[in-house]
Amino acid sequence: MSSSRASSRGALLEAALAEFSEHGYETTTVAGIAARAGVTTGALYAHFEGKLDLLVAAIGLASPAELAAAMTRALALPPELRADELGRWWRGDRRLQLLLDVIVLARRDRDVAEMLRRGLDAYLSSMTSALEVGVAVGVLDPQIAPADLARLGAAVSLGVLVLDALGEAPPGSTSFGHVADALLGDPTAGADELARVRAAAAAVEMARERLHEAIVDAAGGGHSLRTIGEAAGLSHEQVRRHIS
Repeated sequence: MSSSRASSRGALLEAALAEFSEHGYETTTVAGIAARAGVTTGALYAHFEGKLDLLVAAIGLASPAELAAAMTRALALPPELRADELGRWWRGDRRLQLLLDVIVLARRDRDVAEMLRRGLDAYLSSMTSALEVGVAVGVLDPQIAPADLARLGAAVSLGVLVLDALGEAPPGSTSFGHVADALLGDPTAGADELARVRAAAAAVEMARERLHEAIVDAAGGGHSLRTIGEAAGLSHEQVRRHIS
């Protein structure tokens, strides 16, 4: 993707996030997003299929490979830094406040409900895979199944969003750090360089598998090679190899 196209896409995402946050999903218009980004609606549709596609990208539900890679980086940190980094996963991202609007809207809009389900499934699957790497290299306590721990993380993150929406302060970073620390295994296990290499290699392989599955699903859902390639940062030929 050229730098100008990437810049336009970034401006559209920033504008969409601002419009959705200020006006809500239902009231926000494609024309309003384009105007705020300083582009035409035609330019918007060159990057996104429509308002729902913009919403997915704005709240970050469509990046499971990035999620797994970021989680694995956290697990590869030295023991004294790892607990605080893992705790940050549960402190939430303010832009995800949009999820509260989406959850309400999903109760009456089937397309939004399906989008939300796909996003949640991708999040839980990627987080579970990353946590499995943590267990395999000895930095996470295996007593809690990775799938359950991934759901716990999602539940806590959503709870933090609700507290914030109600004007209540979230739990402090110290509390999150203690919880994360309790989930870690032996602080000396997996901290050496080779363990970090194994974790990173496993994450790369998982990310490749997830990307392949996502591309196949997107192609099966009728998305064009162009839109899939833009979403994945791949050329048409690379996308073809995934679906051939």
